[in-house]
Amino acid sequence: MKLVNVRYPVLGQLFTLLLVLGSSTAALATPYVPPSGLGAPGRRESAGTRGCAFGNPASLIALMPTENIGLTAEQYPQFYWYMPVSQAQFLEFTLSPMGADGEAISPIYTTRLAVPEAAGIVSLELPETANLPLLEAGDRYQWQVAAFCNPQSEDGDLQIQGWVEYQPPTAGLQSSLDLVSEADQASLYAQNGYWFDAVDHLATLNASAPKDDLLQTRWAELLLSVELDDMVDQPLLIRDAED
Repeated sequence: MKLVNVRYPVLGQLFTLLLVLGSSTAALATPYVPPSGLGAPGRRESAGTRGCAFGNPASLIALMPTENIGLTAEQYPQFYWYMPVSQAQFLEFTLSPMGADGEAISPIYTTRLAVPEAAGIVSLELPETANLPLLEAGDRYQWQVAAFCNPQSEDGDLQIQGWVEYQPPTAGLQSSLDLVSEADQASLYAQNGYWFDAVDHLATLNASAPKDDLLQTRWAELLLSVELDDMVDQPLLIRDAED
């Protein structure tokens, strides 16, 4: 097996890409492949509000593909977004089922979150202890994060939305997942449209091994494949995988 070490610049940093020639792992690249015909409305990047958020980028950004919807293999998935430096007093997360008209209806979960002290990528996992109904296979749900710089604001000063659909992996995909490492599982999820699982696997792995060049490369590859270039260099403000 021959290893070729290729260094290339990504947004001002050098990431190391190990190309494994003559190995089955060479096929496990991480670019996201969306399911055919899947798309949803919503804003994955908030519009700017003067005096509310700062920096570059100075907006809330949902870590979502360009279609603004992705599959999950988990009935309690994890959601990721970028939080800029801001004057927000608090964040509000809501999860709502899709109604018959294709719009979100009454939320099944709402929670208020503290604002992180620094800019970076944050996450929220639906808590199994909150007596939430499990996501139903084939149903779509809208998730939304709003940042309130003005506590009197009704809807929040910065707002993002995305959609998630729960689909259990096929028997064939599950068999493949059972045979590979967590990093390669992320690649398989990405190749099969399971956006939420690909992001969660790679974010968790990168948080626990921040100096792993190959994990950094896979993370960059995934984000660049859905035009989230500005997110590649952002810090992951999530708990360690061992917490």
